[in-house]
Amino acid sequence: MATKFSVPEISCDHCKSTIVNTLSGVENIESVDVDVQTKNVTLESSEEINLDLVKSLLDEQGYTIVS
Repeated sequence: MATKFSVPEISCDHCKSTIVNTLSGVENIESVDVDVQTKNVTLESSEEINLDLVKSLLDEQGYTIVS
């Protein structure tokens, strides 16, 4: 199951690394793909993920999710 959203604050590979490391440990998330150019994040999961948790975790790192 793929979940895609935009994160306007993504500007470099450090942002990408921070997002991947932050979300990789979340239950049911199998992979995290961050496209620095388009500022899009795609999550692959085995089941539906808790988007409120994802938003909260990214907010703690200074990133905002835009659907």
